Amino acid sequence: MHPETKYARLGRDRIAYQVLGEGPPDLVMTTGSFGHVDMAWEDPGIALFLRTLASFSRLIMFDRRGTGASDPLSIDSLPPWESYAQDLAAVLDEVGSRQAALLVQVDAGPMAMFFAGTQPERTGALILANATARYLAADDYPIGVPAEVAEAVLAQIDQLWGTEAMVTLQAPSRADDARFRRWLARFQRTTASPRAVQAFLRASFEMDASSILPLIQAPTLVLHRRDCQLVPVAHGRDLAERIPGARLVELPGTELTLFWETPELALDHVEQFLTGVRRAAQPTRVLATVLFTTSSAPRSGPGSWAIGAGVSC
Repeated sequence: MHPETKYARLGRDRIAYQVLGEGPPDLVMTTGSFGHVDMAWEDPGIALFLRTLASFSRLIMFDRRGTGASDPLSIDSLPPWESYAQDLAAVLDEVGSRQAALLVQVDAGPMAMFFAGTQPERTGALILANATARYLAADDYPIGVPAEVAEAVLAQIDQLWGTEAMVTLQAPSRADDARFRRWLARFQRTTASPRAVQAFLRASFEMDASSILPLIQAPTLVLHRRDCQLVPVAHGRDLAERIPGARLVELPGTELTLFWETPELALDHVEQFLTGVRRAAQPTRVLATVLFTTSSAPRSGPGSWAIGAGVSC
């Protein structure tokens, strides 16, 4: 069972959120424009990731307005990207959190940077996963994406959004799992419509939080995959250099999110960063049945197989 979904209010709009665990600390986790607080629990990988976070924090999750279970926005006149931080503040107020750590992925990065820079008293820590201060290239930002490449990416996502083929961009490590492909396509369709996705992505390409970076006072951990294609690791290295005292950890893999590709590595780093404790990875336990016939079973003795109804591995 997953946590109860409740609503915080921002003016007339309602923002869907969930709380799990006790803490301290309070930890906000959001994936920006590509989440759904209810649907996420249907995937075992995401559910395990969230429950692990909640084992050492009071985990707070929310859908930004216009996505998931929150109230819609007019995609023809989206509010400025900085207003996304108002969604976060409204949820923190609703759950009575005076200060929280922020774990953000995908296009939630600039929002968290803006919140941390403008509300330092409410930001206990900042964890930026595969994030960037800006996406598009400029004369003073050569590591960004050229405009023509951005348009090509938008066109590709417009064709693939809500289909099983989108797994090759979003979660290639799970591309061979037919059940997951079907679920991911449904998850995308529930998160936002193709037109809404295009609007949010175009708004993301206009974000620029570069001027905020020197103002961030919270302890900051930058997690970035070495071979991420959509947001290359150069963006993470840039954040670590420009945010005072930030620490960079380069993770293996290619995927934008932390849920499915070596999630245990990211979780270990997050827990150690927030609590000072890093638990050793626990071996996976699988119940298996081993059957031997009298003719093939080895004799008992040192080093021999243990024969029984079940073996817990």
